[in-house]
Amino acid sequence: MLEAAFTKQLRDFTLDLSFQVHDGEILALMGSNGSGKSTTLNIIAGLLLPDAGRVRLNGTPLCELAQGICIPIEDRRIGYVFQNAAVFPHLSVSENIAYGLRARGLPSHEITRRVVQMMELMHLGDLASVKAGNLSGGQKQRTALARAIAIRPVLLMLDEPFSSLDIESTLAVKELTRSIVMELKIPCIVVTHRGADSHEIGDRALVLCSGKKEWEGSPRDMPEDCTVCRCR
Repeated sequence: MLEAAFTKQLRDFTLDLSFQVHDGEILALMGSNGSGKSTTLNIIAGLLLPDAGRVRLNGTPLCELAQGICIPIEDRRIGYVFQNAAVFPHLSVSENIAYGLRARGLPSHEITRRVVQMMELMHLGDLASVKAGNLSGGQKQRTALARAIAIRPVLLMLDEPFSSLDIESTLAVKELTRSIVMELKIPCIVVTHRGADSHEIGDRALVLCSGKKEWEGSPRDMPEDCTVCRCR
């Protein structure tokens, strides 16, 4: 389970947030542009340091400022898929998937096994040797997702993963994400600004407005205008 409670002073407001995500649960993190969604993911991942607070994963502190604890990014075992599918364009699909495994020093035979497994799961087998820069948007997103889960993360986070995809690719990525979260039994956060996404993939939705929690609950119960920030 992910437990997060922190504050961070941003340019226009203070991000002040507290929430939990249970194992096997997908939280749809929503809100207007600039409401603090991506900053929240970056703090959990360790790319940003909060001003105060803590982040715990399965009871282990990743960041607990009062105790002087801040686990390095590479030791957090978080699968993070950035907005616009940040793949390495000069590397092949298989090399992209293997990147995180090599960084962790896994044996070559284990790297090969996991890469093949991920390519089969993501239906990328025919693209193994293709440079990622030549892929379609949906193929890039599936490659980025494969790279994120190849490390067997204890938490999966996706930042606007559907924004540049067509309908068919969006459905495929949603189905893959759901199956992965259920199989690995890990918490997952999906940042999106579209209510339809939260309904189709989220078990729970949390709406941010200028760094504060505006609404939280089942996506089915979310008011239609809830993602329009009214507290600026």
